[in-house]
Amino acid sequence: MNIDNFRNVFKGGTRQNRFRVSGNLFTPGGQGLDLNAIVSSGNLLVKATQVPPSTIGIIPVPFRGRIAKVPGDRQYLEWPIVIYDTDEAMYTRFQEWSIALNDHASNVRRSGFGDTQETGLQTWSVEHLNLNGDETLKKITLHNCWPVEVGSIDLSYDALDTIVEFPVTIAYDYFTVDSGSLAATTPNNDAAPSGNGSAI
Repeated sequence: MNIDNFRNVFKGGTRQNRFRVSGNLFTPGGQGLDLNAIVSSGNLLVKATQVPPSTIGIIPVPFRGRIAKVPGDRQYLEWPIVIYDTDEAMYTRFQEWSIALNDHASNVRRSGFGDTQETGLQTWSVEHLNLNGDETLKKITLHNCWPVEVGSIDLSYDALDTIVEFPVTIAYDYFTVDSGSLAATTPNNDAAPSGNGSAI
């Protein structure tokens, strides 16, 4: 293989800064706030995130001095995002969602909030885009999302040339991978969620 063959296969590669995050926020009125409209208007700017990992545990089974490694249960880590602070008051919106889960003063959940998509949990997705930003290379959809932590905002008199941002950590039950090449199957032969996704 020479450099021309490599270029033909490599095709410029992909970029870490080509991505899009979409989803809904829970609002005090009990309705999901569609972030897609906010994203389109440029008022929700996710500075950084990741395509989330998942890990299948290992069950070690000893046999005559050897260890047979049997696939165990799948586990998911929480999903971090970093958001630019804008006049859309996204920090306040995430705080309202967090308070609906557990109020600061009363230490109880807001009436009407529940553990289903219809009553408070939301669906989010992260898309990795091509170099032109007009085609999705891979899309991960996270199901039953809620904020574990709405992070701090650092303020300082001596901060120069600095944009305010804040981190949010999202918990979720599982994610699906949208790809035509992956079979849309879930455990126990249940139908996978709509969107051509495979449950992971």
